[in-house]
Amino acid sequence: MSRPETSVYMIKDLDEEERPRERLAKLGPQSLTNAELLAILLRVGMVGESAVEVGQRLLQTFGGISGIHRASFDELSSQKGIKLAKAAQIKAAIELGRRLVL
Repeated sequence: MSRPETSVYMIKDLDEEERPRERLAKLGPQSLTNAELLAILLRVGMVGESAVEVGQRLLQTFGGISGIHRASFDELSSQKGIKLAKAAQIKAAIELGRRLVL
């Protein structure tokens, strides 16, 4: 993986075949981590934190995907880098997945 020397990187700094969207297209969604799947929903990170890192932080903060599902909309949207639109995208995607299982 070609990342800058610092631990902060942007998705566009990765080789194309290592970027989440491209990996999903080539290898399927099952090949991505939960953080990478969240990164695709988030689309962009924030200053000092890539979208994958934001996804990792959310998973850690809430205890995984099920914790993000249980978190209220306000709890999710109060996280650094997550405003109303991103919280809505995450909640909508999790709800679609939940409905698929029913």
